[in-house]
Amino acid sequence: MIKTVGKVFLALIGITAVSFGGLWLYTQNRTFLNNEDTIGNSTGNIYNGGLFCEADGHIYFSNLSDDGNLYVTDSNLLNFKKLSEDKAVYINVDNNYIYYVRANNTRENSTHNILMYNNTGVYRIKQNGSDLKAVSYQPGAYLTLKGNHLYYQKYDVESGLFLYQNSIDCSEEKLLVKDAVIPAAVMGDKLYYAGLSYDHNFNAVDLSTCNTKAVLEGSFLYPILHSGYLYYMDVKDNYKIYRANEDGSDPVMLVDDRCSAYNITNSGKYLYYQIDNGLNNQICRIDLTTLKAETLLSGDYKQIHVTDNYVFFRDFNDTTTFVILADGIADVNTFNPPNLSSTK
Repeated sequence: MIKTVGKVFLALIGITAVSFGGLWLYTQNRTFLNNEDTIGNSTGNIYNGGLFCEADGHIYFSNLSDDGNLYVTDSNLLNFKKLSEDKAVYINVDNNYIYYVRANNTRENSTHNILMYNNTGVYRIKQNGSDLKAVSYQPGAYLTLKGNHLYYQKYDVESGLFLYQNSIDCSEEKLLVKDAVIPAAVMGDKLYYAGLSYDHNFNAVDLSTCNTKAVLEGSFLYPILHSGYLYYMDVKDNYKIYRANEDGSDPVMLVDDRCSAYNITNSGKYLYYQIDNGLNNQICRIDLTTLKAETLLSGDYKQIHVTDNYVFFRDFNDTTTFVILADGIADVNTFNPPNLSSTK
């Protein structure tokens, strides 16, 4: 009787182990899907390089104090964790994964660079930094997540730099636009973008047919749809910044200077921008309610990123990163995250 019970017990252990093993394999190979309204990062952040991305109270970022390695911190910038040895740009995050473009070919340490395998490409990892999966091994840029699809520029030696779509399980890549355009927004079954090589219209491509049509004719650059408005830089008007209604009506000039970058806080209170006229270059912000502008710093800056609480931007000539409260007083500080690689 005891031997029989023992055999049954061992059999149950075996069945349990096999079941858990099967469940683990199923979970490992399964891609967890998103709601269709999931957005991986803001349009303005992607335009500026996608170096910062906020999701569920965490900020994922390319830590330039550690040669661009992928890090995560809390929304108060207090606790830091290194997630990957990859230099990550165009970061997107959903409920389960982090998506990014690997930019190891642009590292400061060129010697280390040569030793890296597959220096570029588009990749997906879990939020704990495990299970790296390649979306594309080709050089990419302007990666954007919406719902269960990824949109990105991909460079092919034979065909050139075009815009592609892929599913988040990396199984359905297809060509969308034969031009190096940047995704501005995905709404319904349409992807919107500003023309580049053939026109500067605000265009839409039908995601089911890949047919393209102009939504608004004009000279748009870096269009952002935000709180019922369309923001953009006007190519023909010396890259000044405008705001119009979403249908393009009633355009108003917000910045009467040549600009090279801009972004809008999540609240919609401020528009941050870099004046690049060669005479009085400076980074500024304008209150979008009062239209009152103020200078933050004189000089050359780039890659303006926003989270709920902060705005980050970089010095144009080095890796110094600055931070300011997004909707607070104009008090700029340096952002100095730890280099956790140096503590090993």
